[in-house]
Amino acid sequence: MNLTAAHLSLSSVGNPFLEPLETLLSTDHLELRLQNWPLAGLDTSGLDNQARHDLLDRVQEQMFEPTLSSIDTTTRLYRMIRRGYLGRNPSCVSTRSQSMSIARCAGKAMKDLPWLPSSAKGMRISGITGLGKTYEILRALKQLPQKISHGFSRSADWNHMTQATWLYVAMSHDGSLGGLLLQVLTALDRAIDTGYAEDRSLTGLSNEKLAVHVGIILVNHGVGVLVIDELQGRNFSGGARGGLAATFFLRLLNFGIPLVLLGNPLGMDALDSFSQDMRRVGSGGNIEMHPMDDDEFDFTNVLAPALWRYNVMPEASPIDDKEGVLLFHYCGGIRDYGARIRVCSQRLALDQGDLYVTEAHMKQAFMGPDFSPKERDLIAGFRDKNPILLQQFDDVPWAKYAVRWGLYPDCSNSGPTAAPPVAATGDTTAGTKPRKSAAQLAGETAQRKRTRKANQSIKNTEMRATLDPEDMRNRGLQEYLISGLEQLKENDNRTASKP
Repeated sequence: MNLTAAHLSLSSVGNPFLEPLETLLSTDHLELRLQNWPLAGLDTSGLDNQARHDLLDRVQEQMFEPTLSSIDTTTRLYRMIRRGYLGRNPSCVSTRSQSMSIARCAGKAMKDLPWLPSSAKGMRISGITGLGKTYEILRALKQLPQKISHGFSRSADWNHMTQATWLYVAMSHDGSLGGLLLQVLTALDRAIDTGYAEDRSLTGLSNEKLAVHVGIILVNHGVGVLVIDELQGRNFSGGARGGLAATFFLRLLNFGIPLVLLGNPLGMDALDSFSQDMRRVGSGGNIEMHPMDDDEFDFTNVLAPALWRYNVMPEASPIDDKEGVLLFHYCGGIRDYGARIRVCSQRLALDQGDLYVTEAHMKQAFMGPDFSPKERDLIAGFRDKNPILLQQFDDVPWAKYAVRWGLYPDCSNSGPTAAPPVAATGDTTAGTKPRKSAAQLAGETAQRKRTRKANQSIKNTEMRATLDPEDMRNRGLQEYLISGLEQLKENDNRTASKP
């Protein structure tokens, strides 16, 4: 390939998929492009109470103040979409040839498909509920047109084509592949006005064959990225069903469809248990979101000032909370709760006929029906770095947070039980063994886990014999945490007495 041809292959010129998106996929000035401020240009001083309440409804749904984290996520997403379209330029003969090869797979099951030489990038975003995972990714996606209609193109060899730039779906609750596939088809129908979800010749197929057809359809419509949300541990507790979903993700990447998976940390761990190949889904980034710390830039300099600035009251609040200390007390660094306490305290003040919000309003709102006792425990758990309070939540990896906060040493990667390094995707010496099915991989993974657990138990017994009786490792994390329960309760009592 000469220099000119190489340059064109990295540009949008002559690429029908990419040309309409070139400026939109730019990562310049994202902090301005992503920001959304419902109060922009409004004089709130003369509004009636109903209008003020209506504006409060927009805080959690519409207000968006870009953080460093959200800008990084959007940058990775846009680059992933752009890279995918560069590799699937329909004006290139090689792209059309590969699309025909994929189309010839119709009627086959996933396990019978050949693996193509290259794959698209994928991205994983994990974190507990309320951090804004979905909110951030949808804000980025909605800056792009979801449907693009193309007319005649000699270079792409089509008379008409409808492109779906992005699709967003939620994972089926039971982890079934059939439920996920139907949601993908429904989302595509909604985006570009097709009728795939009602086509009985498709929906009547077995899940494995339908998965192949769905992949072909996404290729034919030039889907730029498929976002699958709500990955949770229970989605993949069904054994073989979860394995089929994991295989579908890998097949989509191999077809050239970029993929973004969103879910809680336990869901991502469960997904990884099906195949080491799942690392490919994170080839475009593995983003772990956590509640913000009280001294974190994104909280003290971005989120907290924005939430305080969103004021619909007749007068400004006399509260001076420049670094967000008071706000952190009521949200624990969780974005959703920070927005909620600002909304609820202003609603309370409006209903009481007050002109501005005080700390008393915030405390009353926090202890009222807008926050459940479990939500207050969750907030306190992260605010005070108290893993005992987090133990009651099935979807919060409290033990990992205990390690993260320095309450227990991280021994997971030490000793002979650490997992061996995985060969890189492009290593020509690593692909000589025949590919194993998802069921085989799941069984082998379970066996390895049992072996590691037994080996670790023997090692722990030997180690305890050499430790001082007062050594924390001799007692274990659970006993260590419980031993500090009284102190943590005293801390809770002191903080509860604060505003």
